[in-house]
Amino acid sequence: MLIGICDNEEKCLHDEEHFIHKVLDEMKIEHKIICYADPIDMIESGEKYDIVFLDVEMEGMSGIEAAERIHGLRSSTLIFFVTNYEGYMDEALNKHAFRFWIKPINRQRLIYGIESALKELNSANSVLSVTVDKRLMRIPMKDIIYINAQNKITAVVTVDGVYDVKEAYKNVLSRLNGGYFFPSHASYCVNLNFVVKYTKNEVICSDGSKKYTVFMSRRKYNEFAAKFVQWAGENI
Repeated sequence: MLIGICDNEEKCLHDEEHFIHKVLDEMKIEHKIICYADPIDMIESGEKYDIVFLDVEMEGMSGIEAAERIHGLRSSTLIFFVTNYEGYMDEALNKHAFRFWIKPINRQRLIYGIESALKELNSANSVLSVTVDKRLMRIPMKDIIYINAQNKITAVVTVDGVYDVKEAYKNVLSRLNGGYFFPSHASYCVNLNFVVKYTKNEVICSDGSKKYTVFMSRRKYNEFAAKFVQWAGENI
């Protein structure tokens, strides 16, 4: 597991590295940790992180902006925000936060967060097998932005394009797994990893280079919002 930590406060950076390393050793998880004081250095490193721990308030580039850039480079990277300021929570949750914690990191919360991250990373290797133009395709679940019912066709919208699957929407929906898919409407199901904003009328998704608007039904809004908050890890 490759982990990146970014905090422009030297003591916090050192303490977090030592603490996370100790807990992962106790959990017997093989890992490598790379630390940065500047989020730009982290982004430009080209490393493909499994997990990134980000401070929110940093000079030059905020952790919120850094998270969006990191997620745009690799959508499967899980973002853990660690900050002194609870007031950033709402904005962070709209920037691909897997967890949002107030400093210092709680040991039990870290263990639970790492266990949840491992499940998420393992599920990211799952694929959706469908037939498109009489050809069997295996689409990585993590690359699916949303699916949409269109008469007798199910549109599977991915980071690589749109695939029209001649199969009932409910059948395709039943095969989505990973814990990060949730319906926003009777005809739409979205991958929460790509959600950047939602209202009572729509969900905005982004793969870093392009934005997508998905319908939100008022009947689904409260349930969707609760699921998103739970998924993002609002409990601090």
